[in-house]
Amino acid sequence: MNDAGPPKVGTEEMAYDDQKWLAHDGSSEERRDLAQRGDVRPEILYFLASDPDTEVRRHIARNHKAPRHADLLLAKDEQDEVRTDVAGKISEITVNIAGGKQDNVYKLTMEALEVLARDQLVRVRQILAETLKECPQAPVGVMEILALDSEIAVAQPVLESSPVLGDEFLLEVISSTSVHGALSAIARRVALGENVADAIVHNGDAEAIAELLGNKSTQIREETLDRIVDQASGEPIWHKPLVHRPNLHAEAAMRIAEIVAAPLLANLRTRTDLDDDTLGAIKEVVLRRLDSDDLSGFNEPGTTVAPDIGQSPTSAETSSDNPPAAKNAQRATAKQATPESNGNVVTNRVRQMYLNDELTEHEISSALASGGQEFVTYAIALKSKTPVDVVSRAVSMRSGKAIVALCWKADLSMRLATRIQMHLAHIPPSDVLRATASDDFPLSHDEMRWQLEFMSGLTTTG
Repeated sequence: MNDAGPPKVGTEEMAYDDQKWLAHDGSSEERRDLAQRGDVRPEILYFLASDPDTEVRRHIARNHKAPRHADLLLAKDEQDEVRTDVAGKISEITVNIAGGKQDNVYKLTMEALEVLARDQLVRVRQILAETLKECPQAPVGVMEILALDSEIAVAQPVLESSPVLGDEFLLEVISSTSVHGALSAIARRVALGENVADAIVHNGDAEAIAELLGNKSTQIREETLDRIVDQASGEPIWHKPLVHRPNLHAEAAMRIAEIVAAPLLANLRTRTDLDDDTLGAIKEVVLRRLDSDDLSGFNEPGTTVAPDIGQSPTSAETSSDNPPAAKNAQRATAKQATPESNGNVVTNRVRQMYLNDELTEHEISSALASGGQEFVTYAIALKSKTPVDVVSRAVSMRSGKAIVALCWKADLSMRLATRIQMHLAHIPPSDVLRATASDDFPLSHDEMRWQLEFMSGLTTTG
């Protein structure tokens, strides 16, 4: 280096002596610039990995030209941001890594990965899990560490997608894990084997079994499926995936027909992969359930229309241009929607709030949050001008579409409709209908009107 002063950090190639001077004596800004360059000697980058300036070390952590020794050093850095940066780089490198397992660079990369897989920061471990979840050359030991993580955000992507996890390891996880959601993640794996499926069913995790049934690539033994059907009457979240389960044998299909609700039974009857004898047997089950009033309204849904059911929430009846008419309509609705028992404190309160124009979305949301299920049910009935029996039927059937339609008719937001599905009807998160990107309703107006007619028909016939 000449005596004209400190070197300038630019885009041109830099002399080795200049690199050394900047690394030792440069300002923080100069060292940060140096740490980002791709033409700096490895030993200089390694030196900068111990720089007192956190931003310098972060630049080294992100620099793909940094030697693997530097990455290993940074994997143990005291600053969370540095370890997060190096985790992102190392996991990306692993996806595309070349060279044999005896290669020194490979060994150092694997060592850095293992250090990061045990990092105290969830975000660091999560970066590895998300990046390496589908990587066929990811080290088995590291992926097993991540799969056994106590945080589901880390374990889930690996348990669900990693091709390096063997059935024996998965069986160990099923028998020992206490992490909620771990079994469900395994149940979603592509082409899951029969032994692993058996273990999930034997464990008895209802949510995981529902995921297993919904995974059409999973192999489930006939006797295992029979065991699930035996217990299905008490597990409503299994009904939908059972109805759509591929390769149902005739006896299982008929037993499923005995327990599922009307909409699902309709889906079962229209399956094209069941033979005529099985479909005939299902039809007999339907007729028997209709005779015993166990399946009210199945054959003729929508024949009876509830008052105002075809009108939109902005109909003239609720228009502020005609206040007396609106008040009269409110009183009529309050009388119609509430049953004759009328001594109930909750229903009286809801009715009075409705008559006073105080039954707002905020009030309904607050009641839902505090567990006021009866309040919410009657509020929806009044605001949608729908008999309370219709609302109760939609809730008991866990019909997301019907609940969304009722909330639309009640002029409630789709955000609240989502919460009502989960906390009033207890619909599993995977089946909940959610708002569009613009926070709108996911169903068309025609479809929501049909849902309202269908539910009204079920209730009236029943």
